[in-house]
Amino acid sequence: MRHLTQGQIEDEILNVSDALEAGTEQFADVADLAATCEADYKLSYARAFVALASTQSKLTAPEKQARAELHAAAELRAWKIAEARRMSSKESLLSLRARLDALRTVSANIRSQT
Repeated sequence: MRHLTQGQIEDEILNVSDALEAGTEQFADVADLAATCEADYKLSYARAFVALASTQSKLTAPEKQARAELHAAAELRAWKIAEARRMSSKESLLSLRARLDALRTVSANIRSQT
């Protein structure tokens, strides 16, 4: 079992707080990128679908959708990757918050024992 001093715990609280602040800034950037990628995909898909609807009237709606999806595949891939990074960043922030809460609890327990 590790024995931590109040000072060591306070240092770790500061470290985790700094990591949480940096992670929050990173999350904002990642979330912005994910939103941009989503908009890019939806715009590419819509343009392709409208173009197909106006030039390929013999295609069924599912065929037009499939072709529009093929046209926008790169944008969809970029969006899904950016969204996965956003979710990963969010989970990291949740983990840091839980760690900070645990450190606060340990700190309070040590204070009450001294």
